[in-house]
Amino acid sequence: MISKIKKKAKEILLWSQKYTKTDMIYVTKGGFWTTLGFFLSSLFSLLLIIGFGNLLPKNVYGTYKYIMSIGGALGFLTLSGINTAVTQATASGQNGILPYAVKLQLKWNFLFLLGSSILFFYYWSKGNQVLAISLLILGLFFPLISTYNTYAPYLAGKKDFKRYYIWSSITSGIYSVSMITTIALTKNIILIVLAYSLANLLPAFLFYKRTLTIYKYPKEEVEKEKKLFRYSAHLSVLNILSNLSQYVDKIVIFHFLGAVPLAIYGIALAIPERIRGYFKSSLNFLLPKLSEKSLADIRPVFYKRTFQAMAIGAIASVAYILLAPVIFKLLLPQYLESVIYSQVISISLIFTVPAVYMASVFQSQKMIKVIYLSSAAAHSSRIILFVLFGYLWGLWGIIYASMLVYGAGLIYNFFLWELNNKKIKN
Repeated sequence: MISKIKKKAKEILLWSQKYTKTDMIYVTKGGFWTTLGFFLSSLFSLLLIIGFGNLLPKNVYGTYKYIMSIGGALGFLTLSGINTAVTQATASGQNGILPYAVKLQLKWNFLFLLGSSILFFYYWSKGNQVLAISLLILGLFFPLISTYNTYAPYLAGKKDFKRYYIWSSITSGIYSVSMITTIALTKNIILIVLAYSLANLLPAFLFYKRTLTIYKYPKEEVEKEKKLFRYSAHLSVLNILSNLSQYVDKIVIFHFLGAVPLAIYGIALAIPERIRGYFKSSLNFLLPKLSEKSLADIRPVFYKRTFQAMAIGAIASVAYILLAPVIFKLLLPQYLESVIYSQVISISLIFTVPAVYMASVFQSQKMIKVIYLSSAAAHSSRIILFVLFGYLWGLWGIIYASMLVYGAGLIYNFFLWELNNKKIKN
């Protein structure tokens, strides 16, 4: 009976491909595990947001967000572009690339520790031991966390979505339970940062080791390894601005407005960011498939897929705007002032969902120049506008700047796409 249902479902999916122009069996398989993984990780994330919103004073949570933002901004000192490179290399048949990728990161990621050590001495000299020690802890742990987490993009490249999302969900569960337990027992920021570090490092290391036992392949040729490093280096250079722009809003709010406004903004951002993360994760499983296609295959459906993504983002935005007041009233009553900010922030989904698809296309085709131009424009303008608008108009200035960057960035990506196509034709 079950086999008949599976056979019938497969027939329907194959039939639908005539109209969607997409490998629906691949999408359904990946989409199922993406949805299941999103449901579980979202459940854990929601519990964590509730925990932060109800168990920590706003000034403590705001300070914690600032510390994590500084750590995230320093991420440019790691070989951050290697994850995309590993997914693409694995999808193209370089099955033994994972151990080398980890070795490479262990060699280069020490720069993060150097950067955090400089900030440690700076804040210690200013008499702020909490920030100093917290940043030193991140300096010790974060390079290892980002290194061993490379098992995840490797699994994505292998199209092992089941294992990818199950392990991601387990990691989210361990992290959420550890953090909620910690903040329930203490309001000490240093201990909270330490709990964060351990709860992320241990699962990453264990799942990396498990991946090596499941996928046993000989070491790749030196030339392939060099190619991986070169492509990773390109993407990592791009990520310098990306890392800074991703966290500059929190840093600006903390410096201009303080810890409490940052807590309000952080809670407002939490759920829309989670929704955006789902779409990014959903579209990321397309990267291996896109890597198998040529530009000529992608070109006829590029605009169709992009506008479909915009429509999906708009639906998600409207749904969240309607539900947000109820969610905050029931689960985050101490942050009702965050509702209006959160609703406006969610409108950006209209722009960010198609942007993720476009970025996947650019990366899959190794359109290095296009990636550079797109990334440089988006992230540099984001940094400049966040600092300027944040200084002038506070929280609303940050949100206005974000919307402006997302909207203009989408239009700019269309321009780059057309420019690249014209050059190929000529």
